[in-house]
Amino acid sequence: MKKKIFIRFFAITLAAVLVMFAVGLVAVNLNTKNVVNERLKEETVLAAALMNEQSDFVVFNQYSDNPELRITIFDLEGNPLYESDTKADLDNHADREEIQNALSGKSETVERYSETFKCDMTYYAVKTSLADGSEVILRLAVRSSEISSYISTLLPLLLVVLLVALIISFVLANLVSNSVSKKVTAIGDSLKSLNEGQYQPIKTDMSEPEFFAVLDQINELNANIHSHIRVADAERLKLNTVLDNVSQSIIALDHFKRISFANKSALELFNGVQRDVGRDLIFLIEDLDIHERISKHFKENYSFIATYRDKELSFVLSRVTDDVLSKDIATILIVTDITKEKLIERQKSDFFANASHELKTPITVLQGFSEVLMNKEGIDEASKKQLERIHKESVRLASLINDMLMLSKIENGEQPEKAYAEISLQEIACEVLNEFAEEIKKRNLTATINGDGKVLGDHNMIFELIENLVSNAIKYNKEGGSITVSISETGQGVCLQVKDTGIGIEKEHLPRLCERFYRVDKSHSKRIGGTGLGLAIVKHICAISDAELSIESEFGIGTTVTVVFEK
Repeated sequence: MKKKIFIRFFAITLAAVLVMFAVGLVAVNLNTKNVVNERLKEETVLAAALMNEQSDFVVFNQYSDNPELRITIFDLEGNPLYESDTKADLDNHADREEIQNALSGKSETVERYSETFKCDMTYYAVKTSLADGSEVILRLAVRSSEISSYISTLLPLLLVVLLVALIISFVLANLVSNSVSKKVTAIGDSLKSLNEGQYQPIKTDMSEPEFFAVLDQINELNANIHSHIRVADAERLKLNTVLDNVSQSIIALDHFKRISFANKSALELFNGVQRDVGRDLIFLIEDLDIHERISKHFKENYSFIATYRDKELSFVLSRVTDDVLSKDIATILIVTDITKEKLIERQKSDFFANASHELKTPITVLQGFSEVLMNKEGIDEASKKQLERIHKESVRLASLINDMLMLSKIENGEQPEKAYAEISLQEIACEVLNEFAEEIKKRNLTATINGDGKVLGDHNMIFELIENLVSNAIKYNKEGGSITVSISETGQGVCLQVKDTGIGIEKEHLPRLCERFYRVDKSHSKRIGGTGLGLAIVKHICAISDAELSIESEFGIGTTVTVVFEK
């Protein structure tokens, strides 16, 4: 750094000195020419004053054969009358520039090459009158090399000045480079200490106000940065502590599926080490099927459940949309160990299925005996009403048990895969509406089916799905309302939509609609019947059929349930 500053400063100073030296030479040369020209003019005018008649020409014999000065006298026709150089053989000079200038009364110095002296000469001529009234032209000429002699005399002095200037430039460049280098080094040391977490302010000197102002600002800026770094480190420590102590595994991935961050739970779950951070995800999650599934839905909001080394794991991918974070992090992967939850769920499902199965026989018996007793003669009206109530409740309980058994079978995957075939949703929707035709008519509802689409699935499952959706649309509809079943093929797949103009559902209830036995309005549900398992069954059928379920509803206006079957 110091060397570069010295070289640059010295180079700039050297260039400036050399330019000044060149300008000085040019100025001396021009000034010398001016001095010589002025002296030539003065001597020419003085020589003209000495001439009164032609006999006075001999005065100039003292300059005969003088190599530095040449005196020539011409008549107005340009013919030579006198020449101080006895060796010169002159012809007519009327065409010479200095002669023409003298004749026009505009005398000027003229520099040109002389064939007589074989060198550059400077000429000056004036027109003057003699005592007898005749006019002649007096011309003086000097060698141009005389100018160079002046410059040669001054050149050593100029070179000494140049050398002194270079020495001063060298010393100044060294001093300046040392001074700047010390300040830059001080700034570098301060920044280095800031990077190491131990802030060291730069020493300032008020004797240099410009540097003092800059360095003081740098100190203030570094102090603020140091303060922010300490706060950020503290917040990062808190965040890392929290993330390392949560039970869920959190992994941040960059745009190339490299691990940007993995908390302690993630490293422990997948038997990873800290050096796996920065490497591809496959080095941490050593399962090709899981890695392929994550890669397929990378940079998407997606979730799935998979088995990893005898553990049931829930994987949730969340695409990062924040403009600042998305530059470094593309997706957040949250992995939860749900092995215990799945075990409990299976135990509950088994109990659910076993209890339903055990209850089915006594409920069937109760339903049968109540029908027999109702049809028996001689029963009073009060007893008959009680029997009708028993029969109604046994029918409702039987429906509940059938739904519970259906849900258990679906959850346990008892539906045979070989039963899957291409199914027309319109045909199944027609079957369902025919089944509910009497009830639709009884409630004065209007039911329509629009469009058609074919999906690959199990006929019984798809029938059960549409049956539950239509059943809800009937139960929770308004008197004289409508039910619209729309089927269409989109870019995503085949879309089934069941829309009603019923009582609607408040938004806070929507997330829990597919839970078992969850009811929005218990009194209304009890009055119209139903088991509370319909949408739970629909949800599981959608999961088995690779379909996506969504529910939209506006309270008091109606509900729309959409199922999209993937292609």
